[in-house]
Amino acid sequence: MISLEDYLANTVKCWQFSLNVAWDQNRRHPELSRGQCLRERSFLRTLLRSDQAPVFVKAGRLADSVREMDEMQILLPDVLDWMKAKYPPSLNDPKFEPGRTFRYEVNGKHYCYLHIRNAKQPESFLKDPEYFKENLCYIMDRAERENACDTLYTATWLNSLPAFLRYFPEEWHRNLADTVPFGSALGHQGQFINRAGLLNEATAARFLQTGILPYARRESHCSFAAVRKHFREI
Repeated sequence: MISLEDYLANTVKCWQFSLNVAWDQNRRHPELSRGQCLRERSFLRTLLRSDQAPVFVKAGRLADSVREMDEMQILLPDVLDWMKAKYPPSLNDPKFEPGRTFRYEVNGKHYCYLHIRNAKQPESFLKDPEYFKENLCYIMDRAERENACDTLYTATWLNSLPAFLRYFPEEWHRNLADTVPFGSALGHQGQFINRAGLLNEATAARFLQTGILPYARRESHCSFAAVRKHFREI
């Protein structure tokens, strides 16, 4: 388990990264306020795991009123207090079954909408093919049995990552489509979390250099049958 010292050190890095993104995106897109960029394009919501945290609301307002980024540091103690209350970070998300990387819900098209976490932290679920296949087959079987679903769907930055896409058939690759270019939830921001649950500093640096997310959030879908056939072949 991560120590409190390392956890808080990571919090400081994530807070600074969030501020850097807000200032950088405002510079590149002056039609957007810094507060809007902080709320809608930065890592802050993902860091705090809430857009209802008092410090999240304060930060958005303060970003629109200060002249210099350093003036935002007045809120760092509030950020640290909020995060201390979340320590230790739990790997047992109540929305997921214990040990499972995937869960699902049924979307408006009656697709099995796949939600994803890394339940193998500090390792990567992408590096264990048998675990990946068993977990996904389990979800498809459940969705088929419980809701008569026959189509898998998700929208995530992972759809731009070859290590994820290798688990999916040609039908999935043909159906890949871009979604909105920015967002504050994990579908966009998950790329800034490494397999140990800390800030992925290399990916963060790339974003600040280009102003464009290194891995675009893309959506796709395909039949359960195509996934099962692909799994038998890989």
